[in-house]
Amino acid sequence: MEPKTRRWILIGGALATATTIGVAGALLWSPDPVISEKPKNQANQSVERPADVALSFVNKLSSSDAAAAAQLTDAPDAAAKAIAATRTGMAASAYQARLAATTPPAPDATTTDLTASVTWTMPSSAVLKYDVKLTVQKSGEAWKVHWTPTLLHPQLTEGSSLVYRAALADGALLGRDGKPLVKGTIPDGLYNTITGQTGDLKGTDGWEVGISSTAGFTKLDGKAPEGGQKITVTIDPARQAAAQAAVDALPQGAAIVAIEPSTSEILAVAQNKTLSGTNPFVGRYAPGSTMKIVTAAAAMNAGLVQANTAVPCPATATIGTRRISNAGFGHDSLPFHTAFALSCNTTMGELGAKLPPNALPDMAKRFGLGADWTITGADTNTGKVPPASGDQQVENSFGQGNVVASPFGMALVAATVVSGKTPTPTLMRGKPPTPNDVAAAPPAATLQPLRNMMREVVTTGTAKQLSGIPGLAGKTGTAEAGGGTAHGWFVGYQGNMAFAVFVENAGSSQSALTATAAFLKR
Repeated sequence: MEPKTRRWILIGGALATATTIGVAGALLWSPDPVISEKPKNQANQSVERPADVALSFVNKLSSSDAAAAAQLTDAPDAAAKAIAATRTGMAASAYQARLAATTPPAPDATTTDLTASVTWTMPSSAVLKYDVKLTVQKSGEAWKVHWTPTLLHPQLTEGSSLVYRAALADGALLGRDGKPLVKGTIPDGLYNTITGQTGDLKGTDGWEVGISSTAGFTKLDGKAPEGGQKITVTIDPARQAAAQAAVDALPQGAAIVAIEPSTSEILAVAQNKTLSGTNPFVGRYAPGSTMKIVTAAAAMNAGLVQANTAVPCPATATIGTRRISNAGFGHDSLPFHTAFALSCNTTMGELGAKLPPNALPDMAKRFGLGADWTITGADTNTGKVPPASGDQQVENSFGQGNVVASPFGMALVAATVVSGKTPTPTLMRGKPPTPNDVAAAPPAATLQPLRNMMREVVTTGTAKQLSGIPGLAGKTGTAEAGGGTAHGWFVGYQGNMAFAVFVENAGSSQSALTATAAFLKR
């Protein structure tokens, strides 16, 4: 007797979305040399075998005909719903199933079990493999696949489904509010500089496949995202918007820089379109009387004067070869803190003339003016206070001469007054600046008097029009710019925000005070 020949028959199909059809198939082993015909009963009618039904079920399951597959089960409604859910959840994944070889059931059997080896080929080209058990039961003259969610996966239960999904890389450039930072929320030039340095932060997406149910998602396999990085830009959207609105309201070129003193994080950097050819980080202008913050600290530190020391404040004075005047006022004698609040040039000129040549540059650097950092996300220049003596030092003491500062540099000065520590200006969290030429913090003994004096500027001094703004302290400045024009400044702080307001060719500090009010009241 010759041995029987075993043959494998491939039946093709695909589980697909609306746009992708995957290749799939089912293999059934039969002991018969030829199985092109089903066995027939005495009435010459074809008789379905359990394996035929199982094979048909698997074939239809692999195709888009989920309803037809469900009809071969003993619970077509539940099966159709579950099959559709998994087909949707597995997206464009391709399904294959192979029926293992089986011994035909006895003639009087009403149930038989088969095993199918399932392979999903997912869009990531990864595969998910597992075996499922199919129970085929006789119902009258027909055989039906007994429905259970485990026909789709051994761990599925009623109401659950297989799901393939992307595991998204979540790297992003974020604003201070935790939301993605998009172009237009900060100045375009700054945005371009930041994104040019950071590059693409998102990373590479991964994937995961698992079981979705009311209890959540149970991962079966996957690949984690790679390379994503979240970086927070310190700009505060609300303060940035307020600063931008304040400078946009002015006809002259204007800029505002705001810093959080406690952290040295940069909160706002705004300029209007009239201020062209530079930006608030690097523009270098004579600081005018805002420089008196540094001069006062240097004079007190040198023991030349204290806050309550009586000092002369003549309307005009010849100091060295320079003829110095105030803005239309003079006093024979008044406390130093009052001379500061009234912005007395002659007082500061006399004190400046008595300082050593390096006193102003050294003290300025301790406030961040003339110091240098490499800041991730921005190119910056705080300004320059060179050593001087004689007439040059006199003019430097009230912010003329060859002293220059950027709005960023003067904002650091105000922030240092508040914090009392060496600033570490930061634009991107987790990326601290690299100090290149930085000095220690100012002497603590000079800081509290300075705070009181800057508060007096607002309550009764040159910025008293802002006295209604709670807790505001600062220093006004008018700086000759040549050609009969002058820049206007206000440098100050309120609570945990320090800032500098600069208005180009404003003629006085009035426009800077107007912009300050608009900025803070928003």
